[in-house]
Amino acid sequence: MEPLRPRVIVVDDDIGFSSALADSLVRLGFDTVAESDPARVLALVSSGTIDVALVDLVMPAVSGTELAGKIALASPDTRVLILTGHADLDSAIAGIHQGVFDYLRKDEMRLEDLRPLLRHAADRAWLARENRELIRRLAESNDLLAALNDLVATMTAEPDKEQVLVRLADSARELCKAERARALLFEATGSDGYVVVAAAGDDFELLKGVRLAAGEGIIAQVATTGAAESLMDARSSSHYSPRVDDLGASSPGFACAALRGGLTLGAFAVAGVRSGDVFDPRSRMALERLGSHAALAIDNALQRDRALNFFTHTSDLLVTLLDGMDVHYSGHSRRVAALADMITRRLGMNDDERRHIHFGALLHDIGKMRVSLDILGTSSTLTERQRSAVREHPRLGVEILRPIALWQEVLSIIHYHHERWDGGGYPFGISGEGIPLGARVVAVAEVFEAMLRGVPHPPGRTPEQALAEVEAKAGTQFDPRIARLFVAEYRLKGDDVLGSPA
Repeated sequence: MEPLRPRVIVVDDDIGFSSALADSLVRLGFDTVAESDPARVLALVSSGTIDVALVDLVMPAVSGTELAGKIALASPDTRVLILTGHADLDSAIAGIHQGVFDYLRKDEMRLEDLRPLLRHAADRAWLARENRELIRRLAESNDLLAALNDLVATMTAEPDKEQVLVRLADSARELCKAERARALLFEATGSDGYVVVAAAGDDFELLKGVRLAAGEGIIAQVATTGAAESLMDARSSSHYSPRVDDLGASSPGFACAALRGGLTLGAFAVAGVRSGDVFDPRSRMALERLGSHAALAIDNALQRDRALNFFTHTSDLLVTLLDGMDVHYSGHSRRVAALADMITRRLGMNDDERRHIHFGALLHDIGKMRVSLDILGTSSTLTERQRSAVREHPRLGVEILRPIALWQEVLSIIHYHHERWDGGGYPFGISGEGIPLGARVVAVAEVFEAMLRGVPHPPGRTPEQALAEVEAKAGTQFDPRIARLFVAEYRLKGDDVLGSPA
Protein backbone atom coordinates (compact mmCIF):
# COMPACT_ATOMS: atom_id res chain seq x y z
CA MET A 1 0.00 0.00 0.00
CA GLU A 2 1.38 3.42 -0.96
CA PRO A 3 2.27 5.51 2.15
CA LEU A 4 0.16 8.53 2.91
CA ARG A 5 1.38 11.81 1.40
CA PRO A 6 1.23 14.63 3.96
CA ARG A 7 -0.94 17.56 2.84
CA VAL A 8 0.86 20.90 3.04
CA ILE A 9 -0.36 24.42 2.26
CA VAL A 10 2.20 27.15 1.51
CA VAL A 11 0.89 30.64 2.37
CA ASP A 12 2.74 33.70 1.06
CA ASP A 13 1.64 36.95 -0.56
CA ASP A 14 4.45 36.36 -3.09
CA ILE A 15 2.62 33.78 -5.20
CA GLY A 16 5.73 33.16 -7.26
CA PHE A 17 7.69 32.12 -4.17
CA SER A 18 4.88 30.02 -2.73
CA SER A 19 4.22 28.24 -6.05
CA ALA A 20 7.90 27.45 -6.55
CA LEU A 21 8.18 26.09 -3.00
CA ALA A 22 4.98 24.08 -3.43
CA ASP A 23 6.33 22.50 -6.64
CA SER A 24 9.54 21.56 -4.86
CA LEU A 25 7.62 19.96 -2.00
CA VAL A 26 5.51 17.93 -4.44
CA ARG A 27 8.73 16.45 -5.82
CA LEU A 28 9.74 15.59 -2.24
CA GLY A 29 6.58 13.52 -1.75
CA PHE A 30 4.15 16.06 -0.27
CA ASP A 31 0.65 16.84 -1.51
CA THR A 32 1.07 20.60 -1.65
CA VAL A 33 -1.00 23.65 -2.59
CA ALA A 34 0.07 27.32 -2.75
CA GLU A 35 -2.28 30.07 -1.55
CA SER A 36 -2.07 33.81 -0.88
CA ASP A 37 -5.62 34.64 0.28
CA PRO A 38 -6.09 34.13 4.07
CA ALA A 39 -9.83 33.51 3.65
CA ARG A 40 -9.20 30.67 1.18
CA VAL A 41 -6.49 29.31 3.49
CA LEU A 42 -8.96 29.11 6.38
CA ALA A 43 -11.56 27.50 4.13
CA LEU A 44 -9.05 24.81 3.13
CA VAL A 45 -7.80 24.04 6.64
CA SER A 46 -11.36 23.96 7.98
CA SER A 47 -11.87 20.77 5.98
CA GLY A 48 -9.55 19.05 8.47
CA THR A 49 -7.37 17.58 5.72
CA ILE A 50 -4.38 19.93 5.85
CA ASP A 51 -1.55 18.50 7.96
CA VAL A 52 0.99 21.33 7.82
CA ALA A 53 0.75 25.03 6.97
CA LEU A 54 3.91 26.94 5.93
CA VAL A 55 2.94 30.57 6.59
CA ASP A 56 4.89 33.72 5.75
CA LEU A 57 5.30 36.00 8.76
CA VAL A 58 4.87 39.32 6.93
CA MET A 59 1.80 39.63 4.70
CA PRO A 60 -0.29 42.71 3.89
CA ALA A 61 -3.74 41.46 4.93
CA VAL A 62 -2.86 39.59 8.12
CA SER A 63 0.37 38.68 9.88
CA GLY A 64 1.60 35.12 9.92
CA THR A 65 1.15 34.79 13.68
CA GLU A 66 -2.41 36.11 13.49
CA LEU A 67 -3.20 33.65 10.71
CA ALA A 68 -1.58 30.86 12.75
CA GLY A 69 -4.01 31.57 15.57
CA LYS A 70 -6.98 31.45 13.19
CA ILE A 71 -5.71 28.18 11.67
CA ALA A 72 -5.43 26.68 15.16
CA LEU A 73 -9.08 27.55 15.80
CA ALA A 74 -10.24 26.25 12.41
CA SER A 75 -8.18 23.04 12.50
CA PRO A 76 -6.52 22.25 15.86
CA ASP A 77 -4.61 19.31 14.39
CA THR A 78 -2.87 21.30 11.64
CA ARG A 79 0.74 22.16 12.51
CA VAL A 80 1.86 25.69 11.52
CA LEU A 81 5.44 26.62 10.58
CA ILE A 82 6.21 30.32 10.24
CA LEU A 83 8.48 31.47 7.36
CA THR A 84 10.21 34.83 7.66
CA GLY A 85 13.06 36.78 6.32
CA HIS A 86 13.43 38.52 9.68
CA ALA A 87 15.05 36.90 12.71
CA ASP A 88 12.67 38.69 15.04
CA LEU A 89 12.60 37.16 18.56
CA ASP A 90 9.41 39.00 19.51
CA SER A 91 7.65 37.57 16.46
CA ALA A 92 8.86 34.11 17.38
CA ILE A 93 7.46 34.48 20.89
CA ALA A 94 4.16 35.72 19.49
CA GLY A 95 4.10 32.72 17.19
CA ILE A 96 4.61 30.32 20.07
CA HIS A 97 1.63 31.88 21.86
CA GLN A 98 -0.42 31.20 18.74
CA GLY A 99 0.55 27.53 18.79
CA VAL A 100 3.19 27.72 16.04
CA PHE A 101 5.01 24.41 15.63
CA ASP A 102 8.31 25.92 14.43
CA TYR A 103 9.87 29.13 13.10
CA LEU A 104 12.06 29.18 9.93
CA ARG A 105 14.12 31.85 8.20
CA LYS A 106 13.71 31.92 4.43
CA ASP A 107 17.35 32.82 3.83
CA GLU A 108 18.54 29.78 5.83
CA MET A 109 15.93 27.30 4.62
CA ARG A 110 17.18 24.27 2.66
CA LEU A 111 14.87 21.67 1.12
CA GLU A 112 16.91 18.78 2.48
CA ASP A 113 16.37 20.18 5.99
CA LEU A 114 12.75 21.11 5.37
CA ARG A 115 11.67 17.63 4.33
CA PRO A 116 12.26 15.87 7.70
CA LEU A 117 10.82 18.85 9.56
CA LEU A 118 7.60 18.70 7.52
CA ARG A 119 7.43 14.95 7.96
CA HIS A 120 7.76 15.35 11.72
CA ALA A 121 5.09 18.06 11.78
CA ALA A 122 2.77 15.88 9.66
CA ASP A 123 3.34 12.92 11.98
CA ARG A 124 2.34 15.08 14.93
CA ALA A 125 -0.76 16.24 13.06
CA TRP A 126 -1.73 12.63 12.28
CA LEU A 127 -1.14 11.60 15.88
CA ALA A 128 -3.28 14.47 17.14
CA ARG A 129 -6.01 13.58 14.67
CA GLU A 130 -5.95 9.92 15.70
CA ASN A 131 -6.06 10.89 19.36
CA ARG A 132 -9.02 13.17 18.69
CA GLU A 133 -10.79 10.30 16.94
CA LEU A 134 -10.12 8.01 19.89
CA ILE A 135 -11.55 10.62 22.23
CA ARG A 136 -14.59 10.97 19.98
CA ARG A 137 -15.14 7.22 20.03
CA LEU A 138 -14.65 7.24 23.77
CA ALA A 139 -17.25 10.00 24.10
CA GLU A 140 -19.65 7.89 22.07
CA SER A 141 -18.87 4.96 24.36
CA ASN A 142 -19.52 7.21 27.37
CA ASP A 143 -22.89 8.14 25.88
CA LEU A 144 -23.56 4.46 25.48
CA LEU A 145 -22.51 3.80 29.05
CA ALA A 146 -24.75 6.67 30.24
CA ALA A 147 -27.72 5.10 28.46
CA LEU A 148 -26.81 1.82 30.14
CA ASN A 149 -26.73 3.52 33.53
CA ASP A 150 -30.21 5.00 33.00
CA LEU A 151 -31.48 1.54 32.14
CA VAL A 152 -29.87 -0.22 35.09
CA ALA A 153 -31.02 2.54 37.48
CA THR A 154 -34.67 1.64 36.78
CA MET A 155 -34.17 -1.96 37.80
CA THR A 156 -34.24 -3.79 41.08
CA ALA A 157 -33.39 -7.45 41.60
CA GLU A 158 -36.00 -8.92 39.24
CA PRO A 159 -36.20 -12.70 39.02
CA ASP A 160 -35.08 -14.67 36.00
CA LYS A 161 -37.52 -14.58 33.07
CA GLU A 162 -37.94 -18.36 33.16
CA GLN A 163 -39.00 -18.17 36.80
CA VAL A 164 -41.39 -15.34 35.99
CA LEU A 165 -43.05 -17.54 33.37
CA VAL A 166 -43.36 -20.42 35.85
CA ARG A 167 -44.99 -18.18 38.45
CA LEU A 168 -47.22 -16.65 35.79
CA ALA A 169 -48.57 -20.01 34.64
CA ASP A 170 -49.17 -21.12 38.24
CA SER A 171 -50.84 -17.82 39.17
CA ALA A 172 -53.08 -17.81 36.10
CA ARG A 173 -54.19 -21.38 36.76
CA GLU A 174 -55.04 -20.56 40.37
CA LEU A 175 -56.62 -17.17 39.62
CA CYS A 176 -58.99 -18.53 37.00
CA LYS A 177 -59.54 -21.89 38.68
CA ALA A 178 -58.41 -23.51 35.44
CA GLU A 179 -57.25 -27.06 34.82
CA ARG A 180 -54.24 -26.12 32.72
CA ALA A 181 -52.04 -23.11 32.00
CA ARG A 182 -49.18 -22.26 29.71
CA ALA A 183 -46.94 -19.19 29.12
CA LEU A 184 -44.80 -18.63 26.02
CA LEU A 185 -42.28 -16.08 24.78
CA PHE A 186 -41.70 -15.64 21.04
CA GLU A 187 -39.19 -14.18 18.66
CA ALA A 188 -40.08 -13.17 15.12
CA THR A 189 -38.48 -15.12 12.28
CA GLY A 190 -37.50 -13.85 8.86
CA SER A 191 -40.55 -15.48 7.28
CA ASP A 192 -43.09 -13.38 9.25
CA GLY A 193 -43.60 -16.30 11.60
CA TYR A 194 -42.49 -16.91 15.18
CA VAL A 195 -40.36 -19.30 17.17
CA VAL A 196 -40.98 -20.23 20.82
CA VAL A 197 -37.89 -19.15 22.78
CA ALA A 198 -39.12 -19.75 26.33
CA ALA A 199 -42.03 -21.65 27.84
CA ALA A 200 -43.48 -22.66 31.20
CA GLY A 201 -46.56 -24.42 32.50
CA ASP A 202 -48.19 -27.63 31.36
CA ASP A 203 -46.24 -29.66 28.79
CA PHE A 204 -43.88 -26.73 28.20
CA GLU A 205 -40.96 -29.06 27.39
CA LEU A 206 -42.60 -29.88 24.06
CA LEU A 207 -42.83 -26.25 22.97
CA LYS A 208 -39.34 -24.71 23.06
CA GLY A 209 -38.07 -24.21 19.53
CA VAL A 210 -41.47 -24.74 17.87
CA ARG A 211 -41.82 -22.58 14.74
CA LEU A 212 -45.16 -21.09 13.75
CA ALA A 213 -46.19 -19.55 10.45
CA ALA A 214 -47.85 -16.14 10.36
CA GLY A 215 -51.37 -16.39 11.82
CA GLU A 216 -50.76 -19.86 13.28
CA GLY A 217 -51.74 -20.33 16.91
CA ILE A 218 -54.15 -18.38 19.11
CA ILE A 219 -51.44 -17.74 21.68
CA ALA A 220 -49.09 -16.38 19.00
CA GLN A 221 -51.87 -14.22 17.53
CA VAL A 222 -52.65 -12.70 20.94
CA ALA A 223 -48.94 -12.02 21.45
CA THR A 224 -48.87 -10.25 18.07
CA THR A 225 -52.01 -8.14 18.40
CA GLY A 226 -52.10 -7.62 22.16
CA ALA A 227 -55.84 -8.34 22.15
CA ALA A 228 -57.00 -10.93 24.70
CA GLU A 229 -59.20 -13.86 23.69
CA SER A 230 -61.86 -15.81 25.59
CA LEU A 231 -63.48 -18.83 23.90
CA MET A 232 -65.62 -21.76 24.89
CA ASP A 233 -63.69 -23.99 22.49
CA ALA A 234 -60.23 -23.01 21.24
CA ARG A 235 -60.70 -25.16 18.13
CA SER A 236 -63.41 -22.78 16.90
CA SER A 237 -60.78 -20.09 16.17
CA SER A 238 -59.28 -19.85 12.68
CA HIS A 239 -55.89 -19.33 14.33
CA TYR A 240 -56.06 -22.52 16.39
CA SER A 241 -52.95 -24.70 16.30
CA PRO A 242 -52.89 -28.00 18.19
CA ARG A 243 -49.12 -27.60 18.61
CA VAL A 244 -49.41 -24.64 20.96
CA ASP A 245 -53.09 -24.15 21.82
CA ASP A 246 -54.06 -27.70 22.93
CA LEU A 247 -53.41 -27.51 26.65
CA GLY A 248 -54.92 -30.97 27.29
CA ALA A 249 -57.85 -29.77 29.41
CA SER A 250 -60.82 -32.12 29.87
CA SER A 251 -63.32 -29.28 30.36
CA PRO A 252 -64.29 -26.51 27.90
CA GLY A 253 -63.08 -22.94 28.10
CA PHE A 254 -59.96 -21.18 26.78
CA ALA A 255 -58.64 -17.69 27.63
CA CYS A 256 -55.46 -15.99 26.57
CA ALA A 257 -53.78 -12.64 27.40
CA ALA A 258 -50.71 -10.94 25.97
CA LEU A 259 -47.26 -10.36 27.40
CA ARG A 260 -46.09 -7.25 25.57
CA GLY A 261 -43.74 -4.41 26.36
CA GLY A 262 -40.20 -3.44 25.56
CA LEU A 263 -38.31 -6.56 24.56
CA THR A 264 -41.12 -8.85 25.62
CA LEU A 265 -43.31 -10.61 23.04
CA GLY A 266 -45.42 -13.42 24.40
CA ALA A 267 -48.75 -14.59 25.74
CA PHE A 268 -50.20 -17.02 28.27
CA ALA A 269 -53.34 -19.11 28.26
CA VAL A 270 -55.54 -21.08 30.60
CA ALA A 271 -57.91 -23.88 29.63
CA GLY A 272 -60.59 -26.00 31.26
CA VAL A 273 -62.93 -24.16 33.64
CA ARG A 274 -63.40 -26.19 36.81
CA SER A 275 -66.92 -24.83 37.32
CA GLY A 276 -69.09 -23.57 34.47
CA ASP A 277 -68.25 -23.64 30.78
CA VAL A 278 -66.54 -20.34 30.01
CA PHE A 279 -64.14 -17.88 31.59
CA ASP A 280 -66.26 -14.88 32.59
CA PRO A 281 -65.29 -11.24 31.90
CA ARG A 282 -63.82 -10.85 35.38
CA SER A 283 -61.42 -13.73 34.73
CA ARG A 284 -60.40 -12.20 31.42
CA MET A 285 -59.78 -8.80 33.06
CA ALA A 286 -57.74 -10.49 35.80
CA LEU A 287 -55.64 -12.26 33.17
CA GLU A 288 -54.98 -8.99 31.34
CA ARG A 289 -53.82 -7.27 34.52
CA LEU A 290 -51.71 -10.25 35.48
CA GLY A 291 -50.18 -10.19 32.01
CA SER A 292 -49.26 -6.50 32.20
CA HIS A 293 -47.38 -6.99 35.49
CA ALA A 294 -45.67 -10.16 34.29
CA ALA A 295 -44.63 -8.48 31.03
CA LEU A 296 -42.95 -5.70 33.03
CA ALA A 297 -41.07 -8.23 35.18
CA ILE A 298 -39.99 -10.26 32.12
CA ASP A 299 -38.95 -7.15 30.25
CA ASN A 300 -36.86 -6.02 33.23
CA ALA A 301 -35.13 -9.40 33.26
CA LEU A 302 -34.53 -9.26 29.49
CA GLN A 303 -33.33 -5.69 29.71
CA ARG A 304 -30.95 -6.61 32.54
CA ASP A 305 -29.44 -9.42 30.47
CA ARG A 306 -29.10 -7.12 27.49
CA ALA A 307 -27.61 -4.36 29.63
CA LEU A 308 -25.01 -6.73 31.09
CA ASN A 309 -24.13 -7.97 27.63
CA PHE A 310 -23.94 -4.40 26.37
CA PHE A 311 -21.71 -3.40 29.26
CA THR A 312 -19.46 -6.38 28.53
CA HIS A 313 -19.13 -5.42 24.86
CA THR A 314 -18.59 -1.75 25.70
CA SER A 315 -15.91 -2.64 28.25
CA ASP A 316 -14.19 -4.79 25.63
CA LEU A 317 -14.32 -1.89 23.16
CA LEU A 318 -12.74 0.49 25.67
CA VAL A 319 -9.97 -1.99 26.52
CA THR A 320 -9.30 -2.54 22.82
CA LEU A 321 -8.98 1.21 22.34
CA LEU A 322 -6.62 1.41 25.32
CA ASP A 323 -4.50 -1.43 23.92
CA GLY A 324 -4.07 0.58 20.74
CA MET A 325 -2.87 3.61 22.71
CA ASP A 326 -0.70 2.04 25.44
CA VAL A 327 1.51 0.03 23.10
CA HIS A 328 3.81 -1.26 25.86
CA TYR A 329 0.92 -2.81 27.76
CA SER A 330 -1.25 -4.29 25.01
CA GLY A 331 -3.18 -7.21 26.52
CA HIS A 332 -2.28 -6.13 30.08
CA SER A 333 -5.87 -5.35 31.15
CA ARG A 334 -7.29 -8.70 30.03
CA ARG A 335 -4.47 -10.64 31.68
CA VAL A 336 -4.96 -8.72 34.93
CA ALA A 337 -8.69 -9.56 34.78
CA ALA A 338 -7.83 -13.26 34.32
CA LEU A 339 -5.52 -13.16 37.35
CA ALA A 340 -8.18 -11.35 39.39
CA ASP A 341 -10.70 -14.04 38.43
CA MET A 342 -8.25 -16.66 39.68
CA ILE A 343 -7.95 -15.06 43.12
CA THR A 344 -11.67 -14.22 43.57
CA ARG A 345 -12.45 -17.86 42.83
CA ARG A 346 -9.97 -18.85 45.56
CA LEU A 347 -11.55 -16.31 47.92
CA GLY A 348 -14.95 -17.97 47.40
CA MET A 349 -16.78 -14.80 46.39
CA ASN A 350 -20.30 -14.91 44.96
CA ASP A 351 -21.01 -14.29 41.29
CA ASP A 352 -21.93 -10.61 41.68
CA GLU A 353 -18.79 -9.83 43.71
CA ARG A 354 -16.60 -11.69 41.23
CA ARG A 355 -18.20 -9.93 38.27
CA HIS A 356 -17.60 -6.49 39.82
CA ILE A 357 -13.94 -7.27 40.46
CA HIS A 358 -13.53 -8.76 36.98
CA PHE A 359 -14.75 -5.56 35.34
CA GLY A 360 -12.79 -3.43 37.79
CA ALA A 361 -9.64 -5.34 36.79
CA LEU A 362 -10.49 -5.14 33.10
CA LEU A 363 -11.02 -1.38 33.27
CA HIS A 364 -8.48 -0.47 35.97
CA ASP A 365 -6.22 1.46 33.57
CA ILE A 366 -8.96 2.98 31.41
CA GLY A 367 -8.06 6.46 32.65
CA LYS A 368 -4.87 6.22 30.59
CA MET A 369 -7.04 7.01 27.59
CA ARG A 370 -6.89 10.61 28.82
CA VAL A 371 -3.09 10.54 29.25
CA SER A 372 -0.94 11.96 26.45
CA LEU A 373 0.04 9.45 23.78
CA ASP A 374 3.55 10.89 23.88
CA ILE A 375 3.84 9.72 27.49
CA LEU A 376 2.21 6.32 26.94
CA GLY A 377 4.42 5.61 23.93
CA THR A 378 7.77 6.62 25.40
CA SER A 379 10.39 3.95 26.12
CA SER A 380 12.59 6.29 28.16
CA THR A 381 12.40 6.96 31.89
CA LEU A 382 9.52 9.30 32.67
CA THR A 383 10.15 12.77 34.02
CA GLU A 384 8.53 13.82 37.28
CA ARG A 385 5.91 15.79 35.32
CA GLN A 386 5.15 12.75 33.15
CA ARG A 387 4.89 10.48 36.20
CA SER A 388 2.44 12.91 37.76
CA ALA A 389 0.34 12.83 34.59
CA VAL A 390 0.27 9.02 34.59
CA ARG A 391 -0.70 8.99 38.28
CA GLU A 392 -3.88 10.82 37.34
CA HIS A 393 -5.25 7.75 35.51
CA PRO A 394 -7.25 6.31 38.47
CA ARG A 395 -9.14 9.60 38.85
CA LEU A 396 -9.56 9.96 35.09
CA GLY A 397 -10.85 6.39 34.87
CA VAL A 398 -13.57 7.14 37.41
CA GLU A 399 -14.58 10.23 35.45
CA ILE A 400 -14.82 8.21 32.23
CA LEU A 401 -16.99 5.50 33.79
CA ARG A 402 -19.08 7.70 36.09
CA PRO A 403 -22.22 7.14 33.93
CA ILE A 404 -22.40 3.65 35.48
CA ALA A 405 -22.06 4.96 39.02
CA LEU A 406 -24.68 2.40 40.20
CA TRP A 407 -21.84 -0.12 40.07
CA GLN A 408 -19.87 1.58 42.83
CA GLU A 409 -17.71 -1.52 43.31
CA VAL A 410 -16.25 -1.07 39.82
CA LEU A 411 -15.54 2.62 40.31
CA SER A 412 -13.88 2.11 43.69
CA ILE A 413 -11.61 -0.61 42.28
CA ILE A 414 -10.45 1.73 39.54
CA HIS A 415 -9.95 4.61 41.97
CA TYR A 416 -7.96 2.69 44.60
CA HIS A 417 -6.00 0.01 42.73
CA HIS A 418 -2.70 1.89 43.26
CA GLU A 419 -3.16 2.22 47.03
CA ARG A 420 -0.76 0.22 49.22
CA TRP A 421 -1.45 -1.87 52.31
CA ASP A 422 1.04 0.29 54.29
CA GLY A 423 -0.54 3.57 53.14
CA GLY A 424 2.25 4.55 50.74
CA GLY A 425 0.19 4.40 47.56
CA TYR A 426 -1.89 6.91 45.63
CA PRO A 427 -4.11 8.86 45.01
CA PHE A 428 -5.26 9.02 48.68
CA GLY A 429 -2.63 7.17 50.68
CA ILE A 430 -5.19 5.02 52.52
CA SER A 431 -4.08 1.76 54.07
CA GLY A 432 -5.13 -1.71 55.18
CA GLU A 433 -8.76 -2.71 54.99
CA GLY A 434 -9.69 0.89 54.26
CA ILE A 435 -8.80 -0.04 50.68
CA PRO A 436 -11.73 -1.80 48.96
CA LEU A 437 -11.23 -5.56 48.70
CA GLY A 438 -11.51 -5.55 44.90
CA ALA A 439 -8.80 -2.90 44.63
CA ARG A 440 -6.51 -5.01 46.83
CA VAL A 441 -7.05 -7.98 44.53
CA VAL A 442 -6.35 -5.95 41.39
CA ALA A 443 -3.25 -4.37 42.96
CA VAL A 444 -1.59 -7.79 43.29
CA ALA A 445 -2.72 -8.99 39.86
CA GLU A 446 -1.60 -5.82 38.07
CA VAL A 447 1.87 -5.61 39.61
CA PHE A 448 2.48 -9.33 39.03
CA GLU A 449 1.50 -9.09 35.35
CA ALA A 450 3.65 -6.00 34.87
CA MET A 451 6.66 -7.79 36.36
CA LEU A 452 6.22 -10.69 33.93
CA ARG A 453 5.93 -8.27 31.02
CA GLY A 454 8.96 -6.13 31.90
CA VAL A 455 8.14 -3.31 29.46
CA PRO A 456 8.88 -0.56 28.74
CA HIS A 457 11.73 -1.08 31.23
CA PRO A 458 13.17 -4.61 30.83
CA PRO A 459 14.04 -7.20 31.81
CA GLY A 460 10.82 -9.08 32.56
CA ARG A 461 10.86 -11.50 35.48
CA THR A 462 10.14 -15.19 35.50
CA PRO A 463 6.90 -16.26 37.23
CA GLU A 464 8.88 -17.55 40.22
CA GLN A 465 10.82 -14.29 40.52
CA ALA A 466 7.59 -12.30 40.34
CA LEU A 467 5.90 -14.56 42.91
CA ALA A 468 8.86 -14.12 45.24
CA GLU A 469 8.48 -10.35 44.92
CA VAL A 470 4.76 -10.59 45.75
CA GLU A 471 5.63 -12.65 48.84
CA ALA A 472 8.31 -10.13 49.84
CA LYS A 473 5.86 -7.23 49.57
CA ALA A 474 3.04 -8.97 51.50
CA GLY A 475 2.08 -6.73 54.39
CA THR A 476 3.74 -3.62 52.93
CA GLN A 477 2.58 -3.11 49.34
CA PHE A 478 -0.05 -5.86 49.29
CA ASP A 479 -2.78 -7.24 51.52
CA PRO A 480 -0.87 -10.16 53.12
CA ARG A 481 -3.78 -12.61 52.93
CA ILE A 482 -4.49 -11.87 49.27
CA ALA A 483 -0.77 -12.00 48.43
CA ARG A 484 -0.40 -15.44 50.03
CA LEU A 485 -3.53 -16.79 48.34
CA PHE A 486 -2.42 -15.36 45.00
CA VAL A 487 1.00 -17.02 45.20
CA ALA A 488 -0.48 -20.38 46.21
CA GLU A 489 -3.15 -20.32 43.52
CA TYR A 490 -0.79 -19.19 40.77
CA ARG A 491 1.60 -22.03 41.54
CA LEU A 492 -1.31 -24.42 41.12
CA LYS A 493 -3.11 -22.88 38.14
CA GLY A 494 -1.07 -19.99 36.75
CA ASP A 495 -0.13 -21.73 33.51
CA ASP A 496 -3.81 -22.40 32.80
CA VAL A 497 -4.77 -18.80 33.63
CA LEU A 498 -2.14 -16.92 31.59
CA GLY A 499 -0.37 -19.47 29.44
CA SER A 500 3.03 -18.27 28.30
CA PRO A 501 4.03 -14.71 29.34
CA ALA A 502 3.10 -11.90 26.86
